Amino acid sequence: MESISDLNRILFDRLEAFDNKNMTEEELNREIQKTEAVVKVSDVILKNASLALRAQQLFNEYGTGKNIDIPLLGINDGQLRKNKELRQEIDSYGKIK
Repeated sequence: MESISDLNRILFDRLEAFDNKNMTEEELNREIQKTEAVVKVSDVILKNASLALRAQQLFNEYGTGKNIDIPLLGINDGQLRKNKELRQEIDSYGKIK
């Protein structure tokens, strides 16, 4: 797993596992246990991603000029620079009008 998108896919896959109407009670209980474990790990992953995102927001707010790579969210320095350039370009169009 490399990103939140991957995690999202895994969580939906876990939900689909419950669609099997032919599961025995034992198989269902196993699926429930697996899903509970995935949800617990997912919670920690999302908290870590949230912390990294908050750190980036604080860096931006207080002007350190540094960007943090947050691969889990698909955020890297190059993408942040590209987004900043796009925002500046969009802002410049607003000023022209």
